[in-house]
Amino acid sequence: MSNINNNSKPTSPTHRLVRIDIMIGIAMLMVVLGHFSVGFEPEWYSNSLHNWIYSFHMEMFVFLSAFLIRYTYKGVYNLKDYGKYIWRKFKKFFIWFIIIGITVDLIACTVKGFAFNWQYVGQSLKTLLLYPRWSEASFLWYIYILFGYYLVSPLFFKLPQIAQVICCIGAMFLAMVDGNTFLASHEFCQYTFFYCLGVLCAQWIDEIRNVKVWLWGLLSVPFLAFSDWVFSEGLKIGFQFPQLGWWTTVTGVTALPFFYLLSMALEKAKLTRTIFTSISINCYWIYLLQMFIIWGCARLVHSSIHAGTITFTPFFFVTAILAIAVPIFLATLIKRFLNTK
Repeated sequence: MSNINNNSKPTSPTHRLVRIDIMIGIAMLMVVLGHFSVGFEPEWYSNSLHNWIYSFHMEMFVFLSAFLIRYTYKGVYNLKDYGKYIWRKFKKFFIWFIIIGITVDLIACTVKGFAFNWQYVGQSLKTLLLYPRWSEASFLWYIYILFGYYLVSPLFFKLPQIAQVICCIGAMFLAMVDGNTFLASHEFCQYTFFYCLGVLCAQWIDEIRNVKVWLWGLLSVPFLAFSDWVFSEGLKIGFQFPQLGWWTTVTGVTALPFFYLLSMALEKAKLTRTIFTSISINCYWIYLLQMFIIWGCARLVHSSIHAGTITFTPFFFVTAILAIAVPIFLATLIKRFLNTK
C-alpha cells in the first residue's frame, strides 16, 4: 500500500517525484503557450493549438497541484495548527496574488488612460477578491482557487477514503453546473473533480507506480486519437469546444495517462529531465510573471506583425522561451540574494 495513509500522519517524502515534476513542467508550458491570444494569432494557433491546450491543460494542472498538496502534507491536528497552515499558504500564495493583481490594474489604468484615484484602487481590489475572472489580472484566477483548495484540504484529508471517493464521483457532476463568477464559483465547480482525483492518486502512488507501461500506452490511445482529430479536422472546420464542463472533464481525464507516459520517456534524457524539473520548481513565479512578458512582447512587435516584417511563428517561440526563462532567472536571483542575507 501507499506510504501516504488517509487516517494517519503521512510520512514526509524523501525525494522529488521526477515524473510528476516533468508533468508539472509540461502543464506550465501549456499554460504559457495557451496565453498567446494577443490579437494577431493565425488560425493554426487559434483553431488548433489553442483549442487543444484548453481541452486539458488546467484540468491537469489542478490534478497535479492536488497531488502535491496531499503528497507533501505534514498534518494538521488542531485549530492552532490549522491557523499556522493557512497563514503559511496565505503568505506564499495570496499576498503575491494581491500584489501582482493590483500591479496589473495600475498598468491597465495607465495604458487605457483611466483617471487614477484611490476609488479606482479600491474597486480594483474588490473585483480581484470577489470576481477574479472579471479583474484586469484575470489570468491569476488559478492562484485564487488553489488557495481555496488549500483551505479545505486538511478537512478533506480527514475523511475516510471511501468518502473521498464518493466526493470525487459527485464532483464529476459539479462540472455540469454553470456556476457564476462570484468567488470563482464556476472554476471551483469545473475543477473540483480533478482536485479530488489528484488527492486520491497521491494516496495510491505505490499502486500507480506498479502499473505496466503497456497499460499506460493503451490508456493514452483515446487522447492521441482526439489530438489527431483536433490538429487535422479541427483546423479545417474552425472547431470550437462546447461551453460545457463535461467535455473538458473527459479530455482532461484522458490526457493524464498520456502525459504520465510521456514523462516516463522524458525522464530518461538528462536534458529534458533538467528543463522540465526547473520549470516545475519555478512554476509559481512563471505563472505570476509570464503574462507581463507575453503582453510586453506583443506590444513591441504589434506593428511589425501587421506590417508583415515579423511573422507570428518566431514571435510565438521566442516569447514563450522568454516567458519561462525570465521568471526562472529572476527567481534564482531572488533566492541567491535571500540566501546571502
